[in-house]
Amino acid sequence: MDKTDITNAPELNEEQLSVTIDDTENKNCPTDDEKTESAVPAENTSEEQKRLSDMEVIEHTANIWQYKEIVDDKTEQHSEYHQKRTVMPFGEIIGARVRGKKHKHEGTNCDDFFETAVTDDCFIAAVCDGAGSKRLSRIGSRAACETAAAFLKDKLEKLFYELPAIKDGLSADLKSTEFMAACGRIATLVRQSAREAFSAQQDALAKIVDDENYEKALGRKPTISDLSTTFLAAVVVPLVIDGEKRNFMACVQIGDGCICAIDSKADASSCLKLMGEADSGKYSGETDFLSEKNTDQQSLAAKTRVSRGSSDIIMLMTDGVADDYFPAVPKMKRLYLDLGLNGIIPMKGELSAGEDPAPIRFHSVSMSRQSVALQYAKQLLSDDSAEAVDALWDKREALRCHSLEAFRMNIGDTPEERLRVWLDNYNERGSFDDRTLVVIRQNDD
Repeated sequence: MDKTDITNAPELNEEQLSVTIDDTENKNCPTDDEKTESAVPAENTSEEQKRLSDMEVIEHTANIWQYKEIVDDKTEQHSEYHQKRTVMPFGEIIGARVRGKKHKHEGTNCDDFFETAVTDDCFIAAVCDGAGSKRLSRIGSRAACETAAAFLKDKLEKLFYELPAIKDGLSADLKSTEFMAACGRIATLVRQSAREAFSAQQDALAKIVDDENYEKALGRKPTISDLSTTFLAAVVVPLVIDGEKRNFMACVQIGDGCICAIDSKADASSCLKLMGEADSGKYSGETDFLSEKNTDQQSLAAKTRVSRGSSDIIMLMTDGVADDYFPAVPKMKRLYLDLGLNGIIPMKGELSAGEDPAPIRFHSVSMSRQSVALQYAKQLLSDDSAEAVDALWDKREALRCHSLEAFRMNIGDTPEERLRVWLDNYNERGSFDDRTLVVIRQNDD
């Protein structure tokens, strides 16, 4: 297709950019990572346990998990958790990451990181999961996230200031040269953010390569491989087209995890689309990471997705969450319902007294070992089939009676605190990884 580049954006063709416009055809999002399970409490090691339900197994093994503080070896440390929320006139972006049960059990660092940013016109998010087998991957994930978010914020502020008509282009007919040019501008910056993220890893390595504390921790000098991390980034631009709210999204994904968009007003058949595809490594249980090869122009073009539609919820997550809601189609719908049931995002429908099944309590993997009550959408399912998930979705406005709010329970004073507590305490059989989730939500009004 011949394209007129009205804003001097690089011309994009189908080989350079994968475009998904209101496309409800989704691909499953495999979420393998390099994991070591040797120090992880077994959750189904006997015939008796295999006959138990998932919740019975979780309850049976809950007290086996130990909590250990992070051992300080004089290298850069991560905090136990991080949470963040930014509210704008057009919506909000909230995020949280928590140290997984395996790291708590071993006294090691969380490898995940995320960073968010906003401009007057858009939301920005970057999510990274450091390789579990690399001792310093947390440093790579942090450098990548912080640099990518800062780069996108700087470039997008300048873009919207210097070319105020860019939003008109994003709102134009999907087949128009105006839309393609504006789309190309944003997509190019998102791809560039991945290259900036990899450069930041290299800069981070240069700062520690001759530090004796890092050499002592590894038994050798650190290399770029020690900072390996996945990379997910998204730019979301809220629009109003013919009086209707819409979102333009440009996303890039290297490695596992998941990026998805949800239209909370649509029925089950059309409410969900995936905005990335997980990369796998050479062997089962591996994933791809930021690298020179994975950030070249051709590779990044294949990993870029853009979309414009009525989705009002966009979520980015590491595999610590994505694996628990696999396959992504349809289980990202269940994730959305869990966020509503636990007070992290608003839940529609009338509020009444709590109805069974009641929220479930498990002891937290923490110093206090306090129990935390959470509600699970899977408790409301007739079975685990896609059809059951879809049926639950289509009656979502009648589910508020099962929420924590209906039972007069609360897991935090703010949405970001509730997200962090929920991430740190929800239980899924076989789940022990770090968890990171960023939620971008467009305002209803």
